[in-house]
Amino acid sequence: MADFDYGVVARFDGAADGRFAALRDALTAAGYGKAIPEGPPHVSLATYEGVDVGELCRWTEEFAAKNQAFTVRIPALGVFPPGGGDTAVLYAAPAASENLIDFYYAFHEKLDEYCGRLGWLYSARFGFPAIHATVGIFDVADLPGATQIALSAPIFGEAAVTALEVYAHPMELIRRFELNRAAEEATI
Repeated sequence: MADFDYGVVARFDGAADGRFAALRDALTAAGYGKAIPEGPPHVSLATYEGVDVGELCRWTEEFAAKNQAFTVRIPALGVFPPGGGDTAVLYAAPAASENLIDFYYAFHEKLDEYCGRLGWLYSARFGFPAIHATVGIFDVADLPGATQIALSAPIFGEAAVTALEVYAHPMELIRRFELNRAAEEATI
């Protein structure tokens, strides 16, 4: 059984996608291609177990319609340490502005009871989200080299969040919902 049935992600605009694609290309050229996750660059919002996908899509559509596109700043990298294994997650870390945190928690106003074992780390009840955009899942021994490549990549700076997407595990797009206004109107 999958760790989660469905996930919701916040998608970047084309310019930010292009910068993350350049990083992925550099990592692949350096031999780290297997470490790069499936799917497009994104900020993970939630993962759910046993949720009704129709209800999840209705909530995501309603939420997207009520919220405008916005700009985040990505000033840093982070690492989720190995959880008893020999791999670690390297991620781009958006600055934790009050508005980004509010957006994140507002999404969890509904359906949080479906966050299971993996989704717990994304739930509002957990209370300490590590808002992130995964760069890759690397063997610990490869982490220094991958980090060096990421540090010289053009992913840092501003990135517009323009849509929410609902995925089935693993990264099979179900629906995309555009946020309702241009990113230039609201900077987070």
